[in-house]
Amino acid sequence: GNVSVSVNVSKSLMDFYASMPQCDYGVYAKAPVAGSLAQEVLGTLRPLVQGKSEVDAANLLLNFVQTGFKYATDEEQFGFEKPFFVEELFYYPACDCEDRSVLFGWLVRELLGLDVVYLDYPNHIATAVQFKGDVKGDFLTVDGKRYTVCDPTYIGASIGMTMPNLRSAGVSILRY
Repeated sequence: GNVSVSVNVSKSLMDFYASMPQCDYGVYAKAPVAGSLAQEVLGTLRPLVQGKSEVDAANLLLNFVQTGFKYATDEEQFGFEKPFFVEELFYYPACDCEDRSVLFGWLVRELLGLDVVYLDYPNHIATAVQFKGDVKGDFLTVDGKRYTVCDPTYIGASIGMTMPNLRSAGVSILRY
């Protein structure tokens, strides 16, 4: 179904983030989310995932991130690479793959309590989630544990689906 979240974003926080130099993706993935924005986002989404299976809840969150934000590359939007902190997705008019992956990873950890790794493909970032049960679809083994691909940029793809052009591409695992 349709899921929407309405939030207030601090302009002073956006100004602060705009003044920061670009960092390693781990900084964005591990950064705490501003209290009021976190409460608004999590408070809206938590009732929608409660009582659902891990798969259904993860698919709801994945669809929210895939369809809730306009896509544009950083080059198109800014003229340079600019990874986002979670709050920035709700401020700027568009976002790209690493931004969506950071948001999806945060939502999965906060709302489902599951571990997430980031998949660094050539020119693309996605995520993979360690579900407690067996989940069908594409997966990777990290430290002996199964992580199922969840791509927040592959519009319409459910968990376990890798973009066809990336199936044979090399991937590095980013764990934060």
